[in-house]
Amino acid sequence: MVGVEEAKRIMMEHFANTARRFGLSELYGYIYGVLFFEDEPLSLGEIAERSGYSLSHVSTALKLLENIGLVKRIKKPGDKRAYYTAIKNIREWRKEAYYKKIEEDVKQTRENLLKALKEVENDKSEEAEKIRQRIEFALQRNAITEKILNIFLKHEDEKVLKALLECLEEKLNSENP
Repeated sequence: MVGVEEAKRIMMEHFANTARRFGLSELYGYIYGVLFFEDEPLSLGEIAERSGYSLSHVSTALKLLENIGLVKRIKKPGDKRAYYTAIKNIREWRKEAYYKKIEEDVKQTRENLLKALKEVENDKSEEAEKIRQRIEFALQRNAITEKILNIFLKHEDEKVLKALLECLEEKLNSENP
C-alpha cells in the first residue's frame, strides 16, 4: 500500500507542477489529481475535503477545469448536488478540448486577417502595401497551421507524430549525408 500512496503522491505533484507551468495555482493540479484517482464522481464537498482547500477555492477551480475540458460535471438522478469526474483519456482531451480551441482561434484569425485585408484593398499607399504583404504572409502561415491542425484532428496523435518524425529525419538526413 505504501507504493500506491507514493505513486499517487508523485502524480499529484506532477499535476500541481503542470498547473504551475501553465501559470495556474497548484490548487488546479491537486484538484485534478484528486479526481484522476477516483473511480466514481465526487461532490464539491468531497473534493474540498480530500484536497484540503476551501469550498470557494475548489468551486472556482472546478469551473475553470470544466471549461477547459479536463473535468466533467455530472448530475445524479434525485440529487441536487453536482458531481465531478476527471477526463482521464488525455488523448481524447487534446483532440476535443485543446485542438478544437486552437482550431477556433485559427479560423477567427483567418476571418480577421481577411477583414483587415479588405480594409486596405483600395489603398495604394506604401504603408497599405506593407500591411497587405504582412497580412498575406500571416494568411499563408495561418493556412499551414490550419492544415496541420486538421491532420491532428483526423488522425491519432501518435501516428501523425511518427510520420512527421520519419519525414523530418529523412529530409534532414538527405540534406546532411
